[in-house]
Amino acid sequence: MELIKDVLIASQIVLWLAVLSLALAVFALSRQVARLFDRIPPAGALSVNALLVPGERAPLVESDDIWGIPTVIGGPQADLSLLFFISLDCPICKSLLPVVRSVAASEAANLVFIGDGAELDDHRRFAESASLEQCSYLYSEAVGRRYAVGKLPYAVLLDRAGLILSFGIVNNREHLESLFVANDLGAGTVQQYVAQQTERV
Repeated sequence: MELIKDVLIASQIVLWLAVLSLALAVFALSRQVARLFDRIPPAGALSVNALLVPGERAPLVESDDIWGIPTVIGGPQADLSLLFFISLDCPICKSLLPVVRSVAASEAANLVFIGDGAELDDHRRFAESASLEQCSYLYSEAVGRRYAVGKLPYAVLLDRAGLILSFGIVNNREHLESLFVANDLGAGTVQQYVAQQTERV
């Protein structure tokens, strides 16, 4: 009987030691995972632009939108401005419309769609079919040139003073949100943020 009691006590001690060892291993592993996440750069919009520079004043554009409403891009605004460049031939642009509207609303940013190509009436029909009648929608190739937009879908974020905050090619919600995240991190683009972190290391 004494032997059985000793075996049970020994087994309990071994089990508790195993539990404590496992807890220490999980704690050490969680610290390593946290370090790994710190080293992995965030996925963000690819900033391909030879003209725009974060922190500089955005090109000022004054034009009527497709509904004939006078619209100003750049310069002082009441809110942040999110410029979303699209094309009627770009399926990704169309699929991103709900995401763009959702992100702009959640970030309290004024959303401006900018398209070119096709005909003005085609853009009006597209805007009506996509329920964009309440949004600013410019039909202008000149705006795309002034903002050096080469690939679509592309987005530019401006602050209330009309300064360029961030920009890049946006293929999904994560890319779009990275424009706001990059600004929060004090960088114009996610790539610039990663470079800053590399320099610090």
